[in-house]
Amino acid sequence: MSYDFDRIIDRRTRNSTKWLAAENQATSAGQPPLPLSIADMDFSSPPAVAHALQDLVTHGVFGYTEYAGMVIDPLCDWLAARHRWQIKPEWVVPCCSVESAMDAVIHTLTEPQDDIVILSPGFGAFAQVIEQTGRNIIEVALDEGERNYTLDFRRLESRLSAKTRLMILCNPHNPIGKVWRADELTAIGEICQRHNLLLLSDDVHQDLILGDVPYTPLAGLNDQFADLAVTFTSPEKTFNLAGLQIANLIISNASIREKIAHALRQRMVHKPNMFALYGGDAAYRYGAQWLDALINYLKMNYILLQQGVDSIADVELFENQGSYLAWLDFRKSGLSQPELARRLRHEAGLLLESGLHFGSQGAGFMRLNFALPRAQLAVAIRNLQRCFAR
Repeated sequence: MSYDFDRIIDRRTRNSTKWLAAENQATSAGQPPLPLSIADMDFSSPPAVAHALQDLVTHGVFGYTEYAGMVIDPLCDWLAARHRWQIKPEWVVPCCSVESAMDAVIHTLTEPQDDIVILSPGFGAFAQVIEQTGRNIIEVALDEGERNYTLDFRRLESRLSAKTRLMILCNPHNPIGKVWRADELTAIGEICQRHNLLLLSDDVHQDLILGDVPYTPLAGLNDQFADLAVTFTSPEKTFNLAGLQIANLIISNASIREKIAHALRQRMVHKPNMFALYGGDAAYRYGAQWLDALINYLKMNYILLQQGVDSIADVELFENQGSYLAWLDFRKSGLSQPELARRLRHEAGLLLESGLHFGSQGAGFMRLNFALPRAQLAVAIRNLQRCFAR
């Protein structure tokens, strides 16, 4: 079956968050910029998802709905088939979103003023939820290499104290597109063991592997690591279902699992709505062929972006191993972050995500979402080349 990822879909009439944000800004030509910021895709979701939701609408009854094997059973099969990760259905704790679940987990497993480790540059929502829960952020900078990043494990361990309770990991790592190797994850797991830390691993981009490094769940390496890990997964990024609001926590430790499940029930975020259940279930059961085609399309988009950026002296594209998010380095341009955002918006007609949204190490960078039809990406690349060729 073929899938038309080249089709341009007008999302402005559907209250799309990133397209509405672009409508409120203007380029030098007086038109809204092309939004390449927020991490959702400008492609239709798998046909199986649309069919499942259409059947639900045709049925016409939208009452209370239980899981009854939906989502969880196909998720277990999916992880085994795609990633060779064998989990038990009882390990899966459903929730409405990763952000609400992370808030509940931090409140449940830590105390106010405890320290929580995050890596920088890293997903900005981690720092936000830590601050909102009254915990302390311990930001550990990743080491910058030749268009890539590594983690200095000695530095990580040196930042830990008796107050440190949690570490938050992202795999693949948003915004830099790094897929953590098994040996790196082993080193992180061993540090967590030595210091009695729990590890929260946000793995929502796990299915979007574009490079040669395979996705490895830290919790899948051994039983000891699984015992200290809470892994966040979701069909939202994989199948473009962010508007449905559905996520799953994988927790093999029964004591931790029950505490978190109780916290989610208390906050009434433990049960996704019926559209999320039917859509997520159909995606995991019938979406593999669509995902394979999507990954091939994204790989070609990334190559096109790489070729285009390589011709711009003042811009560098960091290596992307996983996700549809590109990490662009504009530091050679000499522009401040506000000046950079203004030039991109006003002169290139592009709305990108500021690197400062991902921590102190993001200064001079921008994140670009390349999950859009190739014709639109080609326009974005030409505009970048024209804007920074001066």
